[in-house]
Amino acid sequence: MAAEVLHIPDGINYECTGCGKCCGGWAIPMTDADFERISKKDWGAQLEMFAGQSLFRPLKKYEQEGSPYSHAIKVSTDGHCPFLVDNLCYMHSQYGSEFKPSICQLFPYCFSVTPSGVYTTVSFVSNGALYNSGRALSDQREYLEKKLSEFRKLFPDHNPNWSKLELTGGKPISWDDYLQIEAQLIDCLKDSSTPFDQRMLKGSNFLIAKTRNAEAEAVGELPPASSLKSLDRHLLIALHKTYYPLKLIGKGEGDFAVHRFLLQVLAGGAMTGSKVFVAGHSYSIEELHAVAWPQNDQEIEDLFFRYFYSRIFAKLYFGAGFGQLTMIAGYHHLVIMFALMRLQSRALAKSRGVQTVAYIDVVTAVRQLEKRIGETAIGGYAAALYELLMFSPQRIRRIIAAT
Repeated sequence: MAAEVLHIPDGINYECTGCGKCCGGWAIPMTDADFERISKKDWGAQLEMFAGQSLFRPLKKYEQEGSPYSHAIKVSTDGHCPFLVDNLCYMHSQYGSEFKPSICQLFPYCFSVTPSGVYTTVSFVSNGALYNSGRALSDQREYLEKKLSEFRKLFPDHNPNWSKLELTGGKPISWDDYLQIEAQLIDCLKDSSTPFDQRMLKGSNFLIAKTRNAEAEAVGELPPASSLKSLDRHLLIALHKTYYPLKLIGKGEGDFAVHRFLLQVLAGGAMTGSKVFVAGHSYSIEELHAVAWPQNDQEIEDLFFRYFYSRIFAKLYFGAGFGQLTMIAGYHHLVIMFALMRLQSRALAKSRGVQTVAYIDVVTAVRQLEKRIGETAIGGYAAALYELLMFSPQRIRRIIAAT
């Protein structure tokens, strides 16, 4: 069998910073082999903190579906893996990196299998990715090919279906057509002379123009923030509750309950309230819009660019990469994710008692959403709902203006 072509993004750096952020907020899954290797150690004899502790649990049926995992490491009361000791992995320190669960050995590398090869990137849950630390991924090809081999062993039957691509409903495109469109979309995001929100909207205009076989219009002036319509507001609040939950949610538990989500969007405040909740506080969208956003902050602009470029490069936003969405619905979902990150950044700043967003607020908002988006699955009716709610370029412009 010929070796797979591995595509590596430019401008994305990563090396582990030892921050420990990757080891919190989720139960670490284990394969049968992982469980057998790790659970047979007498951890209580090695560290007193493990004595008498039940460290592992079998996965629930819905957690196992579509995965190679059978067990998980129980999360500690502080939300972290119990093997995170003094901010370092105790397993790694005692037995080396290859002793850890398979998923930990792969993290934060992501591999997207497509008709033109495998596209790699890194998860922005990690501080190394958020701060673009270390060597460029493009200089780590040999190591990434090793990680891809490990990924293929862990997921031998992983072959996503990319056969039914659509620009929008009823407008099919070939994979080669898609690659040409993607290249132009990425060019829109790379225009560093333009604020990032304008770049995102330029991409939207380009895609809408493709459906009409027309030239893309200039972004132009945004509508006033007060132009947000009732349905826009309800969609924004419902998605914020989904992607920024008030309590930790495990894999499978955050998947869309379509009827509840639809009710949240249609009934809005009557069902879920009309405010954003964060860190024990609640704020209206208007209150958060009043929190100042740093102007011409290159660090923030670069972080947004790297994050959204990374998701587009790795095809993690439409088709087999996310809910089999059409390209326009998938891209508009990315734009709404960007709006939610800005909303959450403002909420975090306000909860700290300040009236101007700082870089650390944006970093936290990106990390939080990245974690949730990796745990959230949509499909079927939920995907159809996304298609319906996320086609309108006017809605996207109003949401960007209000956040």
